Amino acid sequence: MADSRTDIPVETRSQEIDLARTAPPISISGKNQGETRALADYAEFWKVPYHVGRSHKQNEILVSSESIPRSEAFECASVIIFPAGPEESQKMADEYNLGLTTKETIIRLPIAPDASVSIRTNVSDFSGPEIEQVIVNGETRVLFRLRGTPLWISAVDLVSDFNRLVFGGLEEVPSRRFRFISRLPFSYRAVPSFVRNRAFKTSRSGAGVTEDELSPVECLRVVFLASLVASTGAPIPRIAFWRKGRSNVLVVTHDIETQTGLEDGAARIADVESKLGIHSTWNIPSERYPLSSQLLIALASAGEVGGHDTKHDGRLILEKLEDKVERVGRCKTRLESLSKKRIEGFRAPLLQHGRELLLALGKTGYQYDSSVPTWEPLSPTSLRPHGVGTIFPFSVSGVLEIPVSIPQDHQLIRVGGLSTSEAVQEILRVSKLVRAIGGPCVLLIHPDYEFGQPENAEAYSRLLEFLRSAPGCETMTLGELTRWWTYRADANIETINGQTRIQSSQIGDRPGDLQLELVTGYGPDGFKITSFDQSQIASLVGDGARE
Repeated sequence: MADSRTDIPVETRSQEIDLARTAPPISISGKNQGETRALADYAEFWKVPYHVGRSHKQNEILVSSESIPRSEAFECASVIIFPAGPEESQKMADEYNLGLTTKETIIRLPIAPDASVSIRTNVSDFSGPEIEQVIVNGETRVLFRLRGTPLWISAVDLVSDFNRLVFGGLEEVPSRRFRFISRLPFSYRAVPSFVRNRAFKTSRSGAGVTEDELSPVECLRVVFLASLVASTGAPIPRIAFWRKGRSNVLVVTHDIETQTGLEDGAARIADVESKLGIHSTWNIPSERYPLSSQLLIALASAGEVGGHDTKHDGRLILEKLEDKVERVGRCKTRLESLSKKRIEGFRAPLLQHGRELLLALGKTGYQYDSSVPTWEPLSPTSLRPHGVGTIFPFSVSGVLEIPVSIPQDHQLIRVGGLSTSEAVQEILRVSKLVRAIGGPCVLLIHPDYEFGQPENAEAYSRLLEFLRSAPGCETMTLGELTRWWTYRADANIETINGQTRIQSSQIGDRPGDLQLELVTGYGPDGFKITSFDQSQIASLVGDGARE
């Protein structure tokens, strides 16, 4: 591992944690609403206490995207600046008489023992006699402190990089070749599959996803939380990602493209999953082939049914907004009629994605979408690498987007040219990385392809058995993951009269599910985290407050 070291006050590393000294809520400010929202999203992701705007209290910890005068910095206990854009970095250098150079590099930071996250990005390297380096990755300095002041400066632009990766990655621009093919009077499926697969091959088709492709947004999130830990010198309370006692999640999903896949492959896959006690999500096009109500009811009982467009012709992304709304709404209505269950989720054919599609899904009552990969070497629509660079869900237009975090079978086998056993090994390799980060392993398997064939049933069973038996793993459907992530998002941490606890409008339904943690340090093994029961923390903090 590259050298990733931090200089953090010794007391935050010790086993004895003064729970009465948890860090005060963070004040988040930016020069405009968009920058403020971006920084608040980082705090929301970790579920650390914060509020938007200055509190002007003596113990205030200010997180900002813009430079502030030296005199204002001394009004706060700590000020952490994540300059948004090169102009803001230059303002910081001018305000504090610092040198400034920029360079493109790969940053690799630990998040947990034997687990790291990476990003390729531009960094601002500040220099001067007053500069002290705090977080360093090899020769790249990530966080600085200005000696003799409460000011901390990040070399990484969290605002611009997040927008570039997530919202930039969310938009997919169809290639000219795809637009031409989509205008033909027949579906792209009329082209033989071996021709389509050959056209999709690139120099990266058979190569595995790299760390900086899988986790760049998670690296930005590590920079945010590690900067808080370093600057406050006190434990930071947060809400864990998953249910108490769980550390990662497995979500098994299937896109059924053909009638053979529905009637033959899906039955074999469902049989394997039933024996393992796994409930999965089955995404089905509503008008591409004849549908049996009996089959859809059975699949809904084995997990849940999701929408997969109407005809799976690849033209959804090219439709006008009103036509997208009509199309995904028609899909939802028919599947609900056949399955006798509410359809909550959607996945677009060819993993097509865009903000307008999410807007259409929100208008028609879908709760979640899972159409965007974390990263893939080639999109059939744009003919370019695509993805959002995060393995975790995020909300857009009132719809929860759940990235496909594990490489799908079609890309690995049909496009990448891997054998079934090689595809299994690649899935296991990437899933290990995802679990180490603490994210959901969202698996996409097509019943129409290799894993739906009788000769591969045993290999598929072994794959699922390995994934579900990982320490701390819980299996969920996409709908269950949506409900859990929404439940967690609704919660927040409050400290009232010396008692720290989780508050939520939904807390009465599952009071013991959410896990309260304290982040007490950051170093070469990532974050040092201590878990507590709510009652334990409230009691200990209360006792500390009374002393």
